[in-house]
Amino acid sequence: MVVVSSTLAVGGIGRALDAEGKPVGDGGAALTRAFPRFADDLAWWTGAAREQRARVAPPY
Repeated sequence: MVVVSSTLAVGGIGRALDAEGKPVGDGGAALTRAFPRFADDLAWWTGAAREQRARVAPPY
């Protein structure tokens, strides 16, 4: 598990997304604002892990 520097906290996720998974209300707005940064951080760590795995075999 990797810890990313940005957080993605949405209280009441069932009220933040509609039936089609689209953001609604205040929770949806918070999710819309926070998700791009979270996704960028996660993508960076994914790339870093891929490069490290190519250099050194995992210790497990």
